[in-house]
Amino acid sequence: MKKFFVFALLLTTLFCLTGCGSKTPETAELKEIPTMSIAYGNDLHCCMLNVAMIDTEAFADKAMRINPLSDSQFELLKDDEVIAKFNIIRGKTGAECATMMAQGHLDICLCSNTAIQCAYDVGTEVKILSPLHVGGVAIVMAPEVGFYGFDALKEHIDNLERPFKVGYPSAISGPRIVTEYVLKDSGFKVTEDPGDVTADVLMVDLKGFQNVTSSINSGAVDAWLGTSPFQENSVAQGMGKIVLKLDDYPPAGKWSSFPCCVLAATTDAINEYPEAIEGVVSVIADCIDYANTNWDNFAEINSPIIGFEEEVILASDGIIYTSDPSEAWVDGIEIYFNTIKSLGKFSDRLKDADYDTVKTELFDFSFLENIKSR
Repeated sequence: MKKFFVFALLLTTLFCLTGCGSKTPETAELKEIPTMSIAYGNDLHCCMLNVAMIDTEAFADKAMRINPLSDSQFELLKDDEVIAKFNIIRGKTGAECATMMAQGHLDICLCSNTAIQCAYDVGTEVKILSPLHVGGVAIVMAPEVGFYGFDALKEHIDNLERPFKVGYPSAISGPRIVTEYVLKDSGFKVTEDPGDVTADVLMVDLKGFQNVTSSINSGAVDAWLGTSPFQENSVAQGMGKIVLKLDDYPPAGKWSSFPCCVLAATTDAINEYPEAIEGVVSVIADCIDYANTNWDNFAEINSPIIGFEEEVILASDGIIYTSDPSEAWVDGIEIYFNTIKSLGKFSDRLKDADYDTVKTELFDFSFLENIKSR
């Protein structure tokens, strides 16, 4: 009997050392909480995450939400459990975001779709995960101009004895691409060559929004192309007049859902941390809903952050936030693709590609589909 109890004790000890060993610190695998980075500009097109950082109570009942740790860092929560930490990098342009992604210094960004297309072209492994908004584009002229509408603008250009000079903030910016497309489609000869006096329209690179507002007064251009709230701010300061909004670009209504900025992530981040990526897509979608239903609060929160008066933001009614990659939105991206290609801005993977390559290799709406299927 004594030998039996000794044998039983040995078996019990052996079981505890082996069967329960997976629960010890030496062998247990703790769930990894990654620290990632997200960047976006100080503008109305990409600032939606700010509301989730400031008005946390509005998102308290969401399965996916963020817990701010400071102005530049937050925890991403899923059912109140931390699944990732993020460092925020504000004030970055699309080109800067693309460069940081290529260098491995950025995981996620909110920026222009054109910057992401160009990043993919030169070898950066990146995906577009969601639209952010449509609209918010306008043509601005001097404040004393007395007309509005495309027909009046066309007559003004036709009556000039020199090319009509139109400034744009960057070579592959959305306003430049859609406006040049419309001008050419309307029969105007458009050029970038200042020496071409036979052209109807001369496109001028103003190299950043910091230069657009003063460009008319300086004589550099006759008009400039803006994205909200730059054109509304120009009007508020008495430095410009909006002569054409995107909704009224010909043919009327065609451009109402024309895309601009997107949410994008590197494929490394997507493959390594899909749960965190889906969480960010979900939070951004909720922020978009917030902007569409709480416009006054959205303006109040973003005003001191992006540096525009609250009234200016409230006046920016041409921008519509959306996370829906509709057929019209996808068709709009194709216009960007074809224009960038015709301008010779692609040099590698997209230089000889067709649009199906973009839809297959660059779009990944699976996270949106997962979110919307809940």
